[in-house]
Order: sequence, then C-alpha cells, then structure tokens
Amino acid sequence: MLTTDEQSSPRTPHGGSARICFAARKAVPVLREFAGQADEESRLPGESADALANAGMFRLAVPATLGGHEASVRTCLEATAALAHGCAAASWITAISYGAQQIAASFGERVRSELWGDTPDVPLCGSFNPATVTVTRADGGQLVSGRWPWSSGAHHARWAVLAMPKLDATGQETRPALAAIPLAELAIEETWDMAGMRGTGSHTLTAEQCFVPDHRIRLFAAVLAGAPGSAEPLYRVPAGAMTITLMGPLLGAAEEIFDLTMAAVEKGKPMASSFYRSLADSPGIQGSLADAATLIDSARLHLFSSADYIDAAVADGAAGTDRVGITDSVARARVRMDTGYAAKCLREAARLLLSIGGASSFARGNPVQRLWRDLETGSRQPTLSTDLNREIYGRALVGAQDQVSLLI
Repeated sequence: MLTTDEQSSPRTPHGGSARICFAARKAVPVLREFAGQADEESRLPGESADALANAGMFRLAVPATLGGHEASVRTCLEATAALAHGCAAASWITAISYGAQQIAASFGERVRSELWGDTPDVPLCGSFNPATVTVTRADGGQLVSGRWPWSSGAHHARWAVLAMPKLDATGQETRPALAAIPLAELAIEETWDMAGMRGTGSHTLTAEQCFVPDHRIRLFAAVLAGAPGSAEPLYRVPAGAMTITLMGPLLGAAEEIFDLTMAAVEKGKPMASSFYRSLADSPGIQGSLADAATLIDSARLHLFSSADYIDAAVADGAAGTDRVGITDSVARARVRMDTGYAAKCLREAARLLLSIGGASSFARGNPVQRLWRDLETGSRQPTLSTDLNREIYGRALVGAQDQVSLLI
C-alpha cells in the first residue's frame, strides 16, 4: 500500500502534483473497501463515487479559472495509478472523466460555463464509437437519436461527450463531430457484463430526438488537433496523446498486485510441493519477483517519459498563438508505442506474480484475481493495443504518409 513518506520511491508524485496525489491516496481505503461490491454490481457504489468527488478527482481537467485542478497529463497518471491501489474501476472512471473534461473545455467559454459554472466537481463520461446515430437539423442545433456503448461511469456522470455527425446549415453535408450532452437528457441501457473492469459500469447511453445546440458540437478533426490557441497548455494536448492517461489505472493495478504478492512472500507463505519452507527461499521465485518489478518499472518509465514530453511540448506553445507544441509525428507515434509497450509489460508482470501466488491467486475472495481481470480487460481498450501502437510507430519511423489510426 502506498504511504505518505515514499520520498525516494519511483512512485513519488511529480512537482506540484503532490497535493492532488496525496488526496488520491487518502481515498484508497474507501475504494478498497467497496471494490468487491463494485465488481459484483457492475457500477461504483455511492461510497466510492463520493470518495472520488471528495478527493477532487472529478475536477482533474476542469479549468483552474472555474475552480478545477487543470492537472497535467503526468499528474493524471500519478493520481489514477494511486487510486487503482484501491479500485482499478474507480481509477478508470476518473481517467475517462479527465479525458472527457479536457475535450469539453476546448468547446469554448459558453460550454465551460454550462458544465462548471456552478461547481467544478462534475464527472463526465464519453463514447467515440456510436452503435447507431441519426441526426437532423433543427433551429439552432441538431436533433440526435442513437446508442453509444462503452460509456464508462455513465451512472455517475452528469455530462457525456459523444460522437455524432455534424450537419451543415442546409442539413446535407455531414462531418464527424463530438457533442456535449447532459446525462439528464439521455437514458442508460445496462449492457456492461464483462470479466474485468466490471465496476466501471460502461453501459450504453441512448438518446431519442435529443436537441443539441450548435455551440455544444465540435468537429472531431478539431479535437484531434487539440486547441492550439488556448491559453492553457492542457487543452492544447491532441486527442491521440491523451489516450496515455488510460494507463494510470493499469499501472496502479499492477503495482497493487505486486504489493499483495510481496506481502504473501514476506509472511512466509510456503512453496507447495517443494522442500522450500517459504516462497522467499526459492531462486525461481526471487527471479520472477525481480522480473515483475522490472517490468512494472519499465512501464512506469515509458509512461512518465511520454507524459513529461507531452506536458513540456504543449507548455512550449505560447499562449494566444497557433502552436500546438506536439508537432513531431514520430514523437507523437512514440507516445502511442510507449502506451502499448507499457500495457504489454504490465500484463506480463501480472502473469508472473499470479504464478508466484499459485492457484490461490484465483480465489474469488482474493483481490489479486480482480485486479488481474481489470488489468487484462482494461489493457485491451483499442487505443492501448500493443500491436496497433507498434504498427503506428513503425510506420512513422519509415515516413509512411498513410497511417492506420486518426488518434496519433
């Protein structure tokens, strides 16, 4: 378990993020207490959602001018990794909300006021992949009907950022866009029944002739580019680079599996079917622990190297200019590669650690198996794909002009 005096640990928060990460660690005991219930019910219990809100985790990407943290990409990774020691699903919902807030803040001052004018503690959810969507022009906006699966945290969100077409003034031409819609105007269809990340409650949102004003619709191409003219660096981060923030929950889950495994080793658990009195006496176990620790450290190093690059690159863009900062296509592709490689490292580390624990690791009452299920499921999120991200990076390295994903 994380402690407040880890001054020399590689998990120590970075710079000004210490206060936010301290609040995240304070929420861990409550999240841990209700993690099993979240897994059983396929949604966060109220106690877990309240713990996140009280820790300020639902204001992570909200503009500072409206009382939010406007936290950097690195800070989001640090905070969500800490939260995952208590509940990976709660951490995932926090990361999703952070990303949706970062997008919503780029819609302009009017939308910012609608979302956070009363309070900065407004959790968001979102879905870029609608199952079905139809839109028609209406006076001052569009009427939308459709279904959006994989909407993590839908039961706790107050707003959603959802993919939909944008029609021109004549109602003819369509272009991919995102829209900010209040949850009160949507319905939740409970479709989430997965082996892992069950507590995220990533159900399907539905709409029936929901009116969306034009000022709450932003072209997807603009989201992909970030908000280059923004005075705040966070909102200049392009959507492709933001996908790295989903790795925080997985990093924390792997760290917690390691901590729980080490606790069993240190208690002197015997090695079954051997003459070793404890796991700690076995050279094979020693080697596996070393390998697992190094794999987790490797994932952390890759993730935070990329996060620091992103934060520095967008900070380099002068306020009020059109500089995004992250203009190097190879460097942007490397961010995706670091993300996919880290996911691979964490899965391998978990495999080693569960083998050390043996069959008892898979007992329903053992939190290790839940963390493992969460890690295995979460790391299959499309933007975290090891194979796809490897291909993206390889194509960038050889200068291929046609890429295989928009999110770079």
